[in-house]
Amino acid sequence: MEFIKEVVDKKTILKQDIGINPVLIENNVSKIESILEFFNTPSPLLLVNGFMGTGKVQVVNQAFSFLSEDVITLKYNCFETTILDDILLEFFDNFKKLTAQGAIPTPKARTENFTQKINAYFDCIDKPVLIVINSFEQILKDYKQEILDFFFHLSKSYKIKTIIISRKFEYEDFKQNYQRVSITALEKGIFEKYLREEGFKQIGPLSDELYKYTRGYWFYTNLSIKIMQFRKLSLADFMSGYTQSFQTFNDFILREALALIDPVSGHLFRFLTIMRHPVNVKLLQTLHLYDADRISYFVDNLVLTREGAMIYLQDYYKIIAENSITENIAVKIHKSCVDLYNTQLPLKPLERDLLISRQTMRREIEYHSLYIPKKPVIVQKTVIQPEYVQPVQPTIQEKDEQIKNISFVFETEADEMAIMNKIANSITKFVDISDKKSQALDEVKDLPLVDLINLAKKEEQNFEYLKAVMIYQKALTLNNDDDYYTFLPTLYSRIAEAFKNLSDWFNAQKYFELAVEFYVSTGDIEKINEYKYEIANIFYITFKSERAEKLLKEVLSEKVSLNLQTKAKLLLASITGMELKLPDTTDGIEKSILAELYFKYAVNKDDDGDIESAVKYYKKCVETSQDVKVNAYLSSSLTNLASIYDENGKTELAIKYLHESLRLDELSKNYNGIYVSTMKLAEISKGKSLEYLMRAKKCAQELNEPFYITSVNIALGDYYSRNKDYKQALKYYQQAEKSAENDFNKEKIRIRINDIKKVYNE
Repeated sequence: MEFIKEVVDKKTILKQDIGINPVLIENNVSKIESILEFFNTPSPLLLVNGFMGTGKVQVVNQAFSFLSEDVITLKYNCFETTILDDILLEFFDNFKKLTAQGAIPTPKARTENFTQKINAYFDCIDKPVLIVINSFEQILKDYKQEILDFFFHLSKSYKIKTIIISRKFEYEDFKQNYQRVSITALEKGIFEKYLREEGFKQIGPLSDELYKYTRGYWFYTNLSIKIMQFRKLSLADFMSGYTQSFQTFNDFILREALALIDPVSGHLFRFLTIMRHPVNVKLLQTLHLYDADRISYFVDNLVLTREGAMIYLQDYYKIIAENSITENIAVKIHKSCVDLYNTQLPLKPLERDLLISRQTMRREIEYHSLYIPKKPVIVQKTVIQPEYVQPVQPTIQEKDEQIKNISFVFETEADEMAIMNKIANSITKFVDISDKKSQALDEVKDLPLVDLINLAKKEEQNFEYLKAVMIYQKALTLNNDDDYYTFLPTLYSRIAEAFKNLSDWFNAQKYFELAVEFYVSTGDIEKINEYKYEIANIFYITFKSERAEKLLKEVLSEKVSLNLQTKAKLLLASITGMELKLPDTTDGIEKSILAELYFKYAVNKDDDGDIESAVKYYKKCVETSQDVKVNAYLSSSLTNLASIYDENGKTELAIKYLHESLRLDELSKNYNGIYVSTMKLAEISKGKSLEYLMRAKKCAQELNEPFYITSVNIALGDYYSRNKDYKQALKYYQQAEKSAENDFNKEKIRIRINDIKKVYNE
């Protein structure tokens, strides 16, 4: 069977236009050639791997554009819920459509079960068949072997080939002959070419920084460009925004993308966040969650993914998005999911709005039910139907009416208020504090209020925040204690802080709200606004920027302390990008806040090219406090000062500040900071380069960061190469090649290795 009839060369690959960015094609010409070569070999299986965001699917799709028109292509995108029956149902749906189109015949053989039915279709097809399985890493280990066994069975047929795409593979799982293709990052030159083509002219140090943080991965590069274009930002503005966010680059860029979601579309995104598999357009229309223009907008801007009629939210977005869904809304969505699956269970596969197996639906009902508060119910026995034994079922009209009655649209404001009241009314309920990790908590049952508070504070000092919450909540039940109302606001705020340290934003917000409510009753303006600021900070963390901005403006409209004003302005600047201004006086501003103010003001001046002011305020930040527990920006200020002095030819001063930054980072075990400082010192210090490079390598290994490990190994190889110690140079280049698998431009490392081997052999 011929999968490809024409001869394809590099020139043809670059010319073929199927809507995939030519930059990605140019970067992966050799990979596309390898995929095309696979179709001309007897091998039945190709494994395509690459880190998240390297453009694996797009590269494979470009190769598919050269397939013969006769090839039957069956695609399936895997999820954590996927089992073999789900894949077979998708194939069965495709076979039905292909039969209706006359592309394949209807099997004549009688079959006794569903697997036999699928096999019968494969047997009767007289054309080449290509199976493409994407996101294979998502499948749970318990279900992988059954799926692989089925593909191994199909591979015995010469007319069937399979391509499996995954971020990583456990190659011992594959018992048959297979080929491999690894998709890697954009080469630096191609990355810079892409920036120029998109209108960005700041090629040099800024583009180098962007390349470092995106690692040249197609998704992150493309998303960064789209965000800059959408927000009309220069590369300098974008990198400044990232620097001031104090987040990892992954978190920063994904949060920026999620910020494009408007309130109306939020209902759709909450639904897709909680659903663990894709949903089709028809179902979204029935649920009143479909807006063609908005979905097209989110797909174009890389927030949503669409495969044919199926729409889903990628797992890397879900990790962040699920934290923005309040508990009460999540419960409602889980309940509606259960209702939705129950409308689908009695239906035949091709009558369902969800094309997944009954086994998966039952597991999903169990999963979503875990999040629904339990109520006493009368249990009725039900008969579980086999996959293809027809149960008593509603008519299509009845089924449509049932789905229309299910809602995934909830008004969050009203629901959040209801939950707040519920918490306020139930705080006196005794909290079970018999957690196994607790230290003989039976002893605290009879402790008075003040002793409980002191005990909880000790637990906080030991970072045992969950224990502290339990003890504080126990204290909330002692409303007969004479000191209860004296300490009630303290209990609210301490519980909120503990929840905040546990990243439990929902509960932290609710207890801060209770603290606000208490101080409203006493008329304490400073305290009211202090906790309003804390709530605004939680809104900011959980992507509710508009609500955070509104609350901060309320704080700034009141007569509050200069310290609180400064905190509010700093946070508001992070949300809105407004220009920071220094106050006329700094009296009364805490050192930690003052350090942040000076640092961020210096960064703004640095970005504006006002180097004199930048140096002045970086130094002011350093002078504010040399205690890293007080001054969180101390090390960063020193590093930035070093960069400025190095760029201006003052190497000795740069080394001085890097040494001090390194000392502080070593005290606080900030390995990322140590790595940055030692790599820079290795670059500019004379005589100690090797010492600093070895320290940088140790940090890279502590961080287990492939990009850092590869970079420092290359730097070590370059060091030994310059010193004509070719044996050591070869050793580190080979280590770089090994650590760079799928994560770096291996070609440049191989060039170094080949050059060294030539010299070494001579």
